[in-house]
Amino acid sequence: MTLRETEIVKSNWPTAKLQSSEGSKPAISKTVMIRAIIIDDEPHCIRALLRDLQLNCPIVEVADTCNSAKDGLQAIKLHQPDLVFLDVEMPWMNGFEMLDLLGEINFSIIFTTAHDEFAAKAFRISAVDYLLKPIDANDLKAAVKKVEKKMEEGSGVRHITNLLANIKQPSGSQKIALPQREGYEFVDVSSIVYCSAEGAYTKVLILDKKPMLISRTLGDVEELLPPEMFQRIHHSSLVNVDYISQFLRTDGGYVVLKTGEKLSVSKAKRENLMARLGLK
Repeated sequence: MTLRETEIVKSNWPTAKLQSSEGSKPAISKTVMIRAIIIDDEPHCIRALLRDLQLNCPIVEVADTCNSAKDGLQAIKLHQPDLVFLDVEMPWMNGFEMLDLLGEINFSIIFTTAHDEFAAKAFRISAVDYLLKPIDANDLKAAVKKVEKKMEEGSGVRHITNLLANIKQPSGSQKIALPQREGYEFVDVSSIVYCSAEGAYTKVLILDKKPMLISRTLGDVEELLPPEMFQRIHHSSLVNVDYISQFLRTDGGYVVLKTGEKLSVSKAKRENLMARLGLK
């Protein structure tokens, strides 16, 4: 047992549970510490995060703090962290550019950002953890808890890889992370034909695949998809306009998709759709 593990066991000794059998020894459980690095060009943000981690996330052990992406690269190679708190907006080299230079990513990342709407949407599309500054303590605890779970499962790296690819790609070439029972499935945005509301869930029809039912509302999904590609045609339907082959006024109005399916167009959405299709 290492010195670090010995200290952890000692600190937990008073709360160790006793086994029921006579003469048994205390059952000692190891606490898994998360070795972290903070990379942020603003010293006051680093100080605030250090304080919040100490108060709310004692499982996180900060090995180093860095004021630039360049120093961050060196610190990552030196300390081999489990987790990096990475600021997005930094001078000379931003967080995404730093990760590109790093190459292999074998640690979890929680991005921190103040106002970058483009980055925040990319995080949501890729199902990557991020925190908005000023950081809320409850959000911080929830993000660290997710990292702890990912460490136990050995997952999360693919989400970062997908994020970096999405940052470089135009909307139609991006991949979206759709939640499934056992994780996420990454789907090309351009292959999504339409989405329809199913109560608190959303059915996603993907070209040449079986429909997927995901635990997100249609409004949540709409926020993730590029508005230049998708149009709300009904309170319960969101369609990729590239797959619309016909718009018919009969029966209250509906669209025919290239897949052969027909979707109703509500009266409230009709004018916007017609303008979108160049019919007005």
